[in-house]
Amino acid sequence: MNLRIFLLLLSATLVGTGIWLKLEDRKAILAEVEAYKMWSPDFDLNAVAEILVKTNTESLLIKKDGETWMIGDANPQTADITTIGHLVQRIKNLKPTEEVLATRAQFSTFEVLEPDGHSQGTGTLVELRDKDSKRLAAIVIGKQSFAQPDPRSPFPPPPNGRFVVPAASNGPVGIVAEGFDSIRPKAEAWIQNTQAP
Repeated sequence: MNLRIFLLLLSATLVGTGIWLKLEDRKAILAEVEAYKMWSPDFDLNAVAEILVKTNTESLLIKKDGETWMIGDANPQTADITTIGHLVQRIKNLKPTEEVLATRAQFSTFEVLEPDGHSQGTGTLVELRDKDSKRLAAIVIGKQSFAQPDPRSPFPPPPNGRFVVPAASNGPVGIVAEGFDSIRPKAEAWIQNTQAP
């Protein structure tokens, strides 16, 4: 085989390998984008006009009235805009610190089934809606997660977050380290604090 043919074959092999590597990189990037989109729904932060927080036994609706967020209809109270803003941002940028492979059949173990009023293993649904009450994004916050036990320690493992899934998801289940511990359908958790410091 003369040198020219060898160099042509070598360059063709290198070009082919380069194209294959680029395609593999592209597949990996696309997979990461899809995973990110699953956890972080694409919605306009300014379109959020209602927040529903619901469990099997309780439900709370927080609505935007002009620039003010209000809780309840009969005796409305002003909601804390900072608390609302933090929640909406957390859902928009949701990225679990860890993922647990689980199917919907296993969701009750993590308490991330959507509340339906009677099923066991349900969590707290947090639904962001627009002004027409159309769902923009929703997650189900489950029970507390704990770190792996240390076999050398006599103490139980510390909590390391909460289990969470996007509503209507088929898995996996994520673990979010912080930001969702105080979410509950109680007005006092959302009321604006008007007391002077």
